[in-house]
Amino acid sequence: MRKNHYRMGGTIGIVGIAVGALLAPSLITLLASPLAFADPDVTTLGPYDIDGYDETLSFNDTTYAVDSYLTGTYDGTGFDLDTYLGPSGSDSFELLLTDPGLLQLGIDDVDGSISYVDNFLGIDFIPTDPGLALLG
Repeated sequence: MRKNHYRMGGTIGIVGIAVGALLAPSLITLLASPLAFADPDVTTLGPYDIDGYDETLSFNDTTYAVDSYLTGTYDGTGFDLDTYLGPSGSDSFELLLTDPGLLQLGIDDVDGSISYVDNFLGIDFIPTDPGLALLG
């Protein structure tokens, strides 16, 4: 009986090692993926709660681009306000006001070429914090 117990333990141990070897690469990828896409030049502060509003400030300490993302409610209506100021000399900025599901208004200036954003009722909404993607 003692020999059978050792054989079962050895079989279970081998199966455990095999399953662990199969799962290890996926688990490592899953755990490391947020780190793989992190930009070391972008620093994010927040979100901070300021009188019911959440403020997140991100900046790129190499290019000095700044992104400010503010969310909150006014008279029971939620909103997102995103502002982006490009690196010095880039002539780029962005201002985007979003009332989720209702409207999105803004100005986007890329190298002096200004375009206006006016989307209503959720049609063609752009992400509510596009400035963060522009940082790095």
